[in-house]
Amino acid sequence: MAEHDLAFPVPKFHFKVTIDDNEIAFQEVSGLDQEAEFLEYRSGKDKELVTQKRLGLIKTSTIVMKKGIFKNDLKLYNIFKKIYTKGSYYSTSSEGHLPLQIQLLDENSKPVMTWKVKEAVPIKLVGTDLKSDASEIAIESIEFVHTGIEIE
Repeated sequence: MAEHDLAFPVPKFHFKVTIDDNEIAFQEVSGLDQEAEFLEYRSGKDKELVTQKRLGLIKTSTIVMKKGIFKNDLKLYNIFKKIYTKGSYYSTSSEGHLPLQIQLLDENSKPVMTWKVKEAVPIKLVGTDLKSDASEIAIESIEFVHTGIEIE
C-alpha cells in the first residue's frame, strides 16, 4: 500500500496565526482565497460569433479573523491602531504593511501548510455586541486586505 493511502486529511481546528511577529490565538480565520478573473474578448475580425476568454487580474478576499475577548487583551486594537499612528498603509513602501502568516498544524503542532499573506493591512476592527439577556462569549474580529497569498 502507498504511504498516502494510510494518510488522513488534516483537521482544520489546530492552527496558528502570527501578526507582526505576535502569535495570537483565533477561533476562526476565513478569506484565504484568491480568484483569477477572466475577460471576454471578441475581435472585429473573428469569423465566429464567440467570445474568447483571456486571463485578467487576480482578485483576493478580505481575511477575517475572530477571537474571544480576554481581560486586558488589547492586541487587536494595537494592531489596528497602527493604521493611523504608524503612517500611510496605502503607500508603495512596505512600512505600512504587517507580516501576516497562518499555519495549519498537525497533531504534533508542526506546520502542515503555511499561508504567507503579502502586504497585509488591517482595515476593520469589530468589537463584540453586548446583550444583557445572553450568556455568550464576547468575540472580536479584525479584517485585513492584502495583495496575495503564498502557500508553502
